[in-house]
Amino acid sequence: MDHIVIIGFESAGITAASAARTTNQDVKITAVERQPYAIYHPCAIPSAIEGTIKDMEDLIEPAPKMPNVEVRTSTEATGINPDDQTVELKTDGGTEELEYDSLIISTGSNAIKPPITGRDLDGVHVLKTIEDGQAIINEIGKAENAVVVGGGCIGIEAAAALNERGLNVSIVEMLPSLLPGLLDSDMVKTVSERLEDMGIKVYRGTRVEEILGDDRVKSVSIGEEELPAELVILAVGVEPEVELAKNAGIEIGETGGIKTDQHTCTSIDEIYAAGDCAESFSPITNRPILSQFATTAIRMGKVAGTNAAGGSASYLGSLNTAVTWAYGLEIAATGVTTKAAEEAGFQPVSARTRVSSKPHYYPGAKPITTKITVEPEQHKIISGQIIGTEGASERANLLALAIQKETTIEELAKSDYCYSPPINDCIGPLVVTAETLIRKLR
Repeated sequence: MDHIVIIGFESAGITAASAARTTNQDVKITAVERQPYAIYHPCAIPSAIEGTIKDMEDLIEPAPKMPNVEVRTSTEATGINPDDQTVELKTDGGTEELEYDSLIISTGSNAIKPPITGRDLDGVHVLKTIEDGQAIINEIGKAENAVVVGGGCIGIEAAAALNERGLNVSIVEMLPSLLPGLLDSDMVKTVSERLEDMGIKVYRGTRVEEILGDDRVKSVSIGEEELPAELVILAVGVEPEVELAKNAGIEIGETGGIKTDQHTCTSIDEIYAAGDCAESFSPITNRPILSQFATTAIRMGKVAGTNAAGGSASYLGSLNTAVTWAYGLEIAATGVTTKAAEEAGFQPVSARTRVSSKPHYYPGAKPITTKITVEPEQHKIISGQIIGTEGASERANLLALAIQKETTIEELAKSDYCYSPPINDCIGPLVVTAETLIRKLR
């Protein structure tokens, strides 16, 4: 019986195990996870900090029971030996070696802790794991002021959560606008205004010079200004966990993730990689990228598990389709930003519209802002960004499918859609934006 070993049992690992079982029911699978729990849901940690989820333990789940699948928690892989196809393990009981026929690396990522003086003071935290989230919750009663360093998805969600808990919150983002990897700068104004209306101070294009305090953080220096802070969250992103792969001689890609091909194979036979640790690619630019989202990990995990079990599956690339939230706003995007498109050699053409999510006469109608970008030669859609109080994520998902199918803006404008005054206007926001863009292209 062939033996598949999976290192890491989060989104990519659990999906790989399930896909391998579906492909070959005779295969034996061993998954090792260094955490004491099999599964947790990091994307929901800000909701636990806010209090919507009452107990951090609710984000932890046991491994699902699957035939011929063993999940070993509190078990850390410390080495991979490709020549004899073994994995070195460290457990509470000592060390051992585990033989494999195929290996899937899904070691995930680590929160980046930027080299800022004072980052090791009490009260300064990153936000990635259950333990990180619980540590922040434990600090809330000791703090009046909080600074979140980083204005990406996690930074905004963490800031909103702390603000809901009654803290005075500031966001400090080094780049000129919030959500720099998700939105173009002309789409960010709505988000910034919503945060500031709710009492969060937003500093853009601002670098944290130093985190100040003796044993415990007291303030954050941002040039000539000093922000009071008894709690600081460093939310500047994550980096792939590739140490095991690197030490085993597996090639690391230019993005810092494990280099993989369209079958999620690494540079060494019978070793696959999926999830945050693995390099993906953009089907729009054909350039390698990191796509560190649970949805990407799930799709990569399916391919890795299928192929490790003897099947044949290909990965179609990552559009970085994502959604975040802030005080009732859904902020969703798919495809490449204008900056990324230009860097890839495109001359993108865009249109942005602001319409009502329902007929203007209907109670509860709210504005929804939509931006669609195409390449100018064949008018294929390469990006969509939507901000509104409802329906943003569904529209981003539709645009993601449109990009995958190489849909033109003219085809989108002719798409069929539904209408009912309590739900949608008679001309949908995507069609309005598509027609606007067509006129611009003419």
